[in-house]
Amino acid sequence: MPAASSESLAESKHPYANNFEYTWSNISEPGATEIRLHFSDLDIGRYDKLTILDKYGNDLVTYSGITKADFWTEWYVGDTLGVRLITSDQGTAYGFKIDKLESRSGTCISNNSLAESYHPYANNFEYKWPDISKPGATQIRIHFESLNLADTYDKLILYDKYDNKLVTYSRYQSGNDFWTEWYTGDTLKVKLITGSSGTAYGFKIDEVEGRSDMFISNSSLPESYHPYANNFVYKWPDISKPGATQMRLHFESLNLADTYDKLILYDKYDNVLKTYNAHLGINYQDFWTEWYTGDTLKVKLITGNSGTAYGFKIDKGEIKNDKNVTTVFTESAKALDPTTEKVGNNSGEYSDDLKKFMDRFHSVSVEIAVTLNILEEEDNQSWMYRNIQWVFSGIGTSLGASLVIILMKRLKDKKIRQ
Repeated sequence: MPAASSESLAESKHPYANNFEYTWSNISEPGATEIRLHFSDLDIGRYDKLTILDKYGNDLVTYSGITKADFWTEWYVGDTLGVRLITSDQGTAYGFKIDKLESRSGTCISNNSLAESYHPYANNFEYKWPDISKPGATQIRIHFESLNLADTYDKLILYDKYDNKLVTYSRYQSGNDFWTEWYTGDTLKVKLITGSSGTAYGFKIDEVEGRSDMFISNSSLPESYHPYANNFVYKWPDISKPGATQMRLHFESLNLADTYDKLILYDKYDNVLKTYNAHLGINYQDFWTEWYTGDTLKVKLITGNSGTAYGFKIDKGEIKNDKNVTTVFTESAKALDPTTEKVGNNSGEYSDDLKKFMDRFHSVSVEIAVTLNILEEEDNQSWMYRNIQWVFSGIGTSLGASLVIILMKRLKDKKIRQ
């Protein structure tokens, strides 16, 4: 039989007997969500054992071959605990005395507007905190003041607003004063699941941060956030240069994580031109892409949920026209070139035709001047060479005017004779 004591919740005789078995049940605090016990003394022989039980008789923890004084058990979920002592015939010891009980009435610390566990958390605990949201955000992350989990089954899980699992933290990811990765969306959820083999401090989330845009909006060419977010898919506005026959882009930096993450280049018809993968991680600096046919390129970033990196920044590009002349540009908006910009269906065609006509007129004028020994063929840098068509135009205009004057004079003389 157990020892009788008005100062104890449960207590064995001192010393206990051999071949003894007894259960002290209903050590409880009605309405509590978590409970723990205090031992003033515990001295159990090597072949004997003392087991703490939940209210349903499930084993929570067993002490054997131990001598200890003045300590608390771990926290356990529920409002009731029991204690069972089983002894052998291999000798006895002092036994035990439980003199205090402590309880909690909630599942977490309620004065934290974000999410915070009890310190330490309880065994056999499972709870999902209310959503952590940043309305209007396109990306979100949270800051841990502290995260400390025991070396057991315990884990803390982050979910998105649709309950898709984003990341799981265990003992090996414990730490202080750190931010999570960025995640796409405006909401995160936090869930703590613990086992029955020990507890630790738990966690405290003290800050939340959001981004309102999909990318850095003050950059004239495509640029991701640094670092970019997990589970992110976005295609930047077209990089378009009307009149270009070929294009290429320059990356100031391209750094993708060692995951599913990839950056894809497309032409104006959404055909894939190049994919930069991060299966082995990628970290390139200061490089040009290949030349691609056309006047438009598109950039798309796709990321997974297993970590992020710096991302990318495109700082300039280069184009070639039909005369193979190259031009560097540092902005992505369409150029407002009056010789190529089309306002209506046929706009710009007249300007193009006129330019072709003048080029041909100059070539013919040079041929005539060389034939008449006015110019030397290799004299292509002189003023006469560059303006010969206008010289001939002036001569033609003068001759035409003289001819008109002569014809008008003859017509006048004829009328007088008549």
